[in-house]
Amino acid sequence: MATIKDVARQAGVSVTTVSRVLNETAPVNEKTKKNVLKVIEELRYSPSMMAQGMRTKKSKTLGIIIPDYINSFYYELFKDLEDAARKHGYNILVTSIGEGTQDKTAYLSDLVNRNVDGLVVCTYQGDKASIEYLLKLAETLPVVFIDHLNLDKPVNTVYTDGYAGIKKIVQHLYQLGHREMAYITSIPRYKVNNDRYQGFADALREYGLPLRPELVYEGNYHIESGYEAARHFFTAAPVRPTAIVSATDLMAIGAINYLKSMGLKIPEDVAVTGFDDIHMSRWISPPVTTCRQPLAAMAEQAVELFLHRSRHPHAKVKRIIFEGELMIRRSTDPAKEEFVQV
Repeated sequence: MATIKDVARQAGVSVTTVSRVLNETAPVNEKTKKNVLKVIEELRYSPSMMAQGMRTKKSKTLGIIIPDYINSFYYELFKDLEDAARKHGYNILVTSIGEGTQDKTAYLSDLVNRNVDGLVVCTYQGDKASIEYLLKLAETLPVVFIDHLNLDKPVNTVYTDGYAGIKKIVQHLYQLGHREMAYITSIPRYKVNNDRYQGFADALREYGLPLRPELVYEGNYHIESGYEAARHFFTAAPVRPTAIVSATDLMAIGAINYLKSMGLKIPEDVAVTGFDDIHMSRWISPPVTTCRQPLAAMAEQAVELFLHRSRHPHAKVKRIIFEGELMIRRSTDPAKEEFVQV
């Protein structure tokens, strides 16, 4: 993205002159003005946005941190965040900080040094040092978390109620007659994962069903770990489940792939559920019963929280919780249509 310095350099003028052209704060020679405007057009520099930025000392850029560029859930969330930010006149700058990222604090520092006005942090997978850096940063820079870690310090956050969402799924399976349910959890240091697991455990307890440790497998969000979880349930566990509840759609898809490779029918032999309602979950065969996270609404709310914190630096921290919607499809109910209209 071109900067005001790029415009000044290519036009052969000072940054002050470019600023005067944009803001009309002082007379500029007509020939020089036309040249500057021509360069602005060539570089696709946004004068209206940047002029506003110079007046308010804001860059009109929002930093986005996601853990994974490949994971379709974060891609869909990122696109919704981009749409929400642009609706409010902001550009976005995105970086990926995942479990395997080295020197996470340096990544954060680099993003902040690019003069972003704030950050939206999605399922942050940081180490202790970078988390402390991020929390310290939040004291002076608007920072909003989506699906945050288990933090001792209150932060502005937006997430879906995973506890209630998983309980809805267990209720659905119980009503279908399932009594032996397995669970694919994910990285336990994230609050959302703990909430979903606790919802599963409490729901089983309420229905008088056993919570078998051998039918709980820790995955890592990805398809491969769902595949390995299903393999474990059907080769190492002493009791075979009739239903597999997964903390994410991707892991549910992995479980389905394993079950199909073993010649098992879904849901006739084993029912499978996910969580998130990513696009892929609607088009795999069979389509996955899941709990839908309202990503567009969550993204809009995250940007609204950022804007509120920008305008009111000392405002109280807010926690916005959305309710998940149970989406029943063929992975649990054979009467449902094979493909779901989107």
